[in-house]
Amino acid sequence: NVHNKYIVDLLNEKRDKVLRQYIVEADQTLTFPYLTAGKYSIRITEDLNRNGIVDTGNLLEHKQPEKVLLYKLEDGKFLIDIPEMTELEQTIDVAEMFK
Repeated sequence: NVHNKYIVDLLNEKRDKVLRQYIVEADQTLTFPYLTAGKYSIRITEDLNRNGIVDTGNLLEHKQPEKVLLYKLEDGKFLIDIPEMTELEQTIDVAEMFK
């Protein structure tokens, strides 16, 4: 349900490091191969000006920052626990997230 441009980041457990990044402009499948066992978060940024970077806004020019959300699992957690030697599939409706 992709209608804008989005930046999808795979983050480590502390959310201080971007491990993989994708630019998404249409419905597609993203793969994150060769991850070690651990906990990860998915951060999605709505890139309304379509420049491929996260804009923080500008107070003097009255520009709002781009909307950034973490993907929340059904159990309400933001961390995805990936065990060793596992394939995991998640479906994310970005239109639902950013409404």
